Amino acid sequence: MLADTPALHARHVEKQLAWRDLLGQEIARRMGTDPDWPSDPRPPALAAAALACLDAASSAWVAGDGAVPLSAMLDRAMDTTRSEAHEIRDHLG
Repeated sequence: MLADTPALHARHVEKQLAWRDLLGQEIARRMGTDPDWPSDPRPPALAAAALACLDAASSAWVAGDGAVPLSAMLDRAMDTTRSEAHEIRDHLG
């Protein structure tokens, strides 16, 4: 429904961007970097990746009628992101 309704999708994207900014600031603080220093891509990249995993997990959870707990779907998405990122990095050299 979210993807099929333009107004809902637009609002979802707005919320994701706001969450990315808030999470990015907290991630920067925990990393020991300046959250007001926009030239460090790591905090917003980690926040965006986490939110993308949550979206993917939520979609899979809905598609599977909740048969697998959402937390398990989120763990699976995040685990895949970690393992595949290393393979992609190694492949790109």
